[in-house]
Amino acid sequence: MTLLLDVLTSIGILTIVVLGLAIVLGVLDVINLAHTGFMGIGVYAAVVAHEHGWPFWLGVVVAAIAAAVAGLVVEVLVIRRLYDRPLETILATWGISLIIVQLITLAFGHNNRAVGQPLATATSVFGTPYSTYRLVLVIIAAVLVVGLALLIRFTRVGLTVRMIQANQDLARGLGIRVSFLRASTFVVGCALAGFAGALLGPTQAINPNYAVSLVATAFLAVLLAGRHLSGLVLGCVILGAVQVLFARWANPVYSSAVVVGVAVVLLRIFPEGLTWRRA
Repeated sequence: MTLLLDVLTSIGILTIVVLGLAIVLGVLDVINLAHTGFMGIGVYAAVVAHEHGWPFWLGVVVAAIAAAVAGLVVEVLVIRRLYDRPLETILATWGISLIIVQLITLAFGHNNRAVGQPLATATSVFGTPYSTYRLVLVIIAAVLVVGLALLIRFTRVGLTVRMIQANQDLARGLGIRVSFLRASTFVVGCALAGFAGALLGPTQAINPNYAVSLVATAFLAVLLAGRHLSGLVLGCVILGAVQVLFARWANPVYSSAVVVGVAVVLLRIFPEGLTWRRA
């Protein structure tokens, strides 16, 4: 049972990290390499909130807001000038991530920091005690996925997003403010990055490069998604399960390399992603 719970937790954590990336890529065609930096902004905002005695969940909200504000600045100053120029966007967001990490290092130093554990208890799952907070992470991941699916499928906002994905010129001709929606999407993606950074802070030591290992696997899940939410979930399930199972049954040192290998093989078999539509 512990192994199953570890797999579910790994999938949940990966899903939380990947949603912001997937939204930005799916709507804007932007591979946001600055996602690591925005997660760093989020987790350090949570650290500051914790050091000032604020409740953990309020710190998570502050983290999302801080990352959203930073994302808005980046979108206005840099990203909106680079839409439809994917190579320049990749280079720009990579440079932005480096700048953010260096600024965090200057402000907080290299030493590890910590965020208080909000639920330092264990919950019995079919007789197996397991971290309550990690179970909460799984629930939050499920709520985010269901909420995003409902938003895309049943709301006017979702319909507008799907229209822009299908044909931006037609959407602009119908009076849709494409530039505003682009900016809003990037800001939401950054807010989700900050939210993820703060939410996962209690699970590991916090330093300026704390999100690098988390985001590396998330990029692979986005590539496997095929720009469909179902593909994103399936990619997270496969990669999260492979990482935990290989680490448990073989060698944890090589688990990340195995995840990359599995992702490469799947992309070779399914170049359009793990979901497809019939012609």
